[in-house]
Order: sequence, then structure tokens, then C-alpha cells
Amino acid sequence: MRIEVVIMIASRLLASVLIGLALVSIAQAAGIAAFAVMQQDDSGKPLVFQSSEALKKGDVIKVNAFNAQPVLVLQLAMCDSDCAHPRLVQTLPLTAYYAGQASSSHRFVLPEDGRVAFWVQRLGGLPSEPVNTPNGAWSVQYVDPFLRFANRTPYQSVQPMPASGLTLDDNSLRARFFHRTFVTVSLASASP
Repeated sequence: MRIEVVIMIASRLLASVLIGLALVSIAQAAGIAAFAVMQQDDSGKPLVFQSSEALKKGDVIKVNAFNAQPVLVLQLAMCDSDCAHPRLVQTLPLTAYYAGQASSSHRFVLPEDGRVAFWVQRLGGLPSEPVNTPNGAWSVQYVDPFLRFANRTPYQSVQPMPASGLTLDDNSLRARFFHRTFVTVSLASASP
């Protein structure tokens, strides 16, 4: 009878210790946001963001934009551990392709290991072309011929846009630009 009491107390103590260790590791993991602010403007508003840790080739970054003004793009760059020299690898259009559509979504697969830096730019002075709307009517939309290609040349003179609001959590970053444009960048999956 005494042995059973000792075993029961020891098993409860061991279970409490294991539960405590699990809660501590979960709390530590939850405390690290996937993204952080890399650069701010003179007034302290966030301009450039980066991944908090190095990501692996094949990891997927998901980008959602809502109510993006013409013509907004998200520039994605790969960089080393300190992100001193980011290398532009992808330009994603944030403005919806069809007139009347309020949102756009993209998935970006990392081409290599490393940190990811990204920022939003508003491009101006671009040619406009007619595009078809979902209901069949035609509308004029700004379309950049280089929009799908990572090319620094057309965008060097355009500064990153500061975010007017920012929320960071475990695997995503939500930023507000202007007063009604929202951009969410999140880690969709991670390769093993």
C-alpha cells in the first residue's frame, strides 16, 4: 500500500514537471514573431520588413492584399544574416487585376536559404492598358510590363512606402498603408 502511494505521488510529480516544461517551450516559441521591422522612416514608421530567422529553400510565403491602390507592388529580396545587401528576387503586384476586385493573393516559394526582406512601393507614371472586368465591361488599369519580373531598373527612384499601422504575430505581418490598403505577409508552410 505504501509503495502504491509513493508511485502515485512520483507519477503526479513527474507529470507536473513534464507539463511545465511543455508550457515553457510553447511560451518561448510563441514569443518569436516570424517577421520584424528592418528599417523605419524619419518619423518612426516601418518601411522595410524582414524574416526574424533564416528560412529554407522551398518555404512558402503567402501575400494577401486588400483594397490596394494602383499601382502597388511588394518587392521581395533575399539576404544574408544581417540583410546589409538585399538582392531583389521577385516583384508581386498588389493591385487586383480586374477592375472592381478588392483583393489579390500570391504565393512565393523561396529560391534559396536565407532571410527574406520585403517592402511596398507605389509606382507612378506607368502606361495604362484596357483590361476586362468580371462582368465583361472594359476599364483602364495601370499595367507595368515589368511587373512580374524582379528588375531593379524601373523602380530605383521609387522609395518604399511607410506603413501607417502594423501587427506582428507568430507567423504573419499585417500592415496598413494609406487609410484603407491592407497587406498581410505570412509563412504558409515550411519545408522539412
